[in-house]
Amino acid sequence: MLSLLSLSCNLSNREIDNKVFIDKAIDSANNLIDLKKTAQAYIYIDSVFLSIKKPSVLDIWKKYHFKENNHFILARLNRDKRELALADLYADSMLNIIKNNRVEVKLKHEFSISNFLKGDVLLEMEKYEQSYQYFHKGKLLADESKNTCDQSDFNSRFAFLNYVQGKYRQAASLFYQAYQNNLDCKLDVEKYMAIQGALCNAGLSYEHIKMTDSALLCYKKAVSFLEKNEQNFPFKKSFTKVAKGVAYHYMGDVYLDSGNNAKAEEYLKKCIDFNGSVGTEIRNAQIAEVKLARLFLNTGRFKEFNATMKFARASMDSLPSPKTEIEWQKLQIDYFNLTQQYDQAKALVPNYLSLSEKQNAGLRKLNNVDARTEFYNLQKDYELTLLKKEKQLSDLYLVIAVGFTIMALFILYQLWRNGKVSKKNNDRLTLLNKQVTEQNLHLQNALTALEQSQEENKRVMKVVAHDLRSPIGAIVSLAGFMLSDNRLQEEDQHLMGLIQNSGSDSLKFVNELLNREAETIEMEKDSVDLSALLNYCVNLLQYKATEKHQKIVLTTTPITFSLNREKIWRVMSNLITNAVKFSPKKSTIEVNMGVFKNSVLISVKDQGIGIPEQIKEKIFDMTEEAKRSGTAGEKSFGMGLVISKQIIEAHGGKIWFNSIENKGTTFFVELPL
Repeated sequence: MLSLLSLSCNLSNREIDNKVFIDKAIDSANNLIDLKKTAQAYIYIDSVFLSIKKPSVLDIWKKYHFKENNHFILARLNRDKRELALADLYADSMLNIIKNNRVEVKLKHEFSISNFLKGDVLLEMEKYEQSYQYFHKGKLLADESKNTCDQSDFNSRFAFLNYVQGKYRQAASLFYQAYQNNLDCKLDVEKYMAIQGALCNAGLSYEHIKMTDSALLCYKKAVSFLEKNEQNFPFKKSFTKVAKGVAYHYMGDVYLDSGNNAKAEEYLKKCIDFNGSVGTEIRNAQIAEVKLARLFLNTGRFKEFNATMKFARASMDSLPSPKTEIEWQKLQIDYFNLTQQYDQAKALVPNYLSLSEKQNAGLRKLNNVDARTEFYNLQKDYELTLLKKEKQLSDLYLVIAVGFTIMALFILYQLWRNGKVSKKNNDRLTLLNKQVTEQNLHLQNALTALEQSQEENKRVMKVVAHDLRSPIGAIVSLAGFMLSDNRLQEEDQHLMGLIQNSGSDSLKFVNELLNREAETIEMEKDSVDLSALLNYCVNLLQYKATEKHQKIVLTTTPITFSLNREKIWRVMSNLITNAVKFSPKKSTIEVNMGVFKNSVLISVKDQGIGIPEQIKEKIFDMTEEAKRSGTAGEKSFGMGLVISKQIIEAHGGKIWFNSIENKGTTFFVELPL
């Protein structure tokens, strides 16, 4: 370690030179790494630097970066503590070479990356609090540089922490944000790898929260991106093949969850073909083999099941994978129970439980540290430091202000002494001052009354929203617990899934009500399959319609474009709920969607009581006249259409209606593409 740290000192701070030469040398060394010639790569890169008489700080930093990256990859793939220790050594050297030569500002980008990489090593060592501190330092540097590429590094790491802690919705948003940040960067080898990785990880996160349409879209984007750009990186053929195999694996998962066994089998076999013989991602192929075996077991194809399990067993014996071992053991137990070989199943149970407990202990250790809380505390410490500096500046400004005040008073005194102001002007000024003072008092009283009224409205809204959050959160948690019970029938699981998703969306709406006064947040949009969204909404509300013996008929056209999933769901849910509420029993509600050149048009048509002429102009206003009871006495709060209009207009769209009293109403929603 001493030899590396000594190199970090006494280096030239001259302008960066040898850039092209160094970059080409590192590219050549990476080619050797891809050919599994790691030792030769290190010897080559060392010989290159021996030929440079006076390497710059940036030159040496690049060398350390190259070695840290490769040692860290080997450490993660092979669970090698020695490689991890070497990665930690080079991460420290990257930080020290910048700090010891006092080039933190000049090499702010490299300093940010160094902090992120040090955090990665500490996270792998399970030193979670220390890793968060380095991630936070890297984030502050990225924010100062306003470099979206640096910010993408933080988003990726923060997304990963949320993912392993089971916070999949936050993880999906952060991974997709990292993907979009990386698109603004120069497409080099690192970004080529990072972009496809962010897309696949976003897809995995969406898959966990049952947004399978968004997940599949991310995986397809990843494969398309690789196919479009792989010719630019011919020396990364091995990586590209592995990355495609991983994407095919995840696509197989989506089809498996949706019950499309033929497609699932096709893509899982593709994954095994791509990664089964590649050393760096053979563990991914092992997982795909176990999932394929599960498919064979569920469909009664026992001969293919046994062959696949035997193949996976041989692979895991040569390259162990604790997580896959647990799944393999569970699958073997299920097979023995299904074929009534109970003694053999019983013999495997103790080992399966032991392996599961070890894995759960590791997850519990990580979940004991909440990433969001840690970053919040670090940010507060940083803000406190800034406040102390601001106080010192404030004291200085106060001294200066006192000096100027004394000078101003002296000047005023001189003006008063030498001035000749007539009594008439003084009286006029006194009268004007009195009038202004009286007007100010009136305005102040009016402003106070308005503020009191506004604060009371805010307080009532927050109390209502806060009281709703706990029972809705309990419903979501209970639904999640019941979904984890494998004994539920398929229809019951479907109903529980609908309850959980609906509760989650409602909880998010309540949280928005609580936070709406805190800050204005730009609406987040994702690529969403609108047809799937409408289908989900209709399925959820069909149970409400059934109570009145009504039928909801949906006609859609497949289309995917950018919008806020939760808010558009809220609009459609409100329109369909109103149609159910104001329609008679045994009636039909029609939901139609049409795709045009520049927009999508959605209509919700009912056979209900219609809207009276005198309140048509007030239907989108929060007034008492717009509130009416449903055909079965259902209550109306008069807020749904007001909120719906705000959401649609925020998307750049329009909402309107046609209605004939006692014959029915049709609401139209137009969204731009």
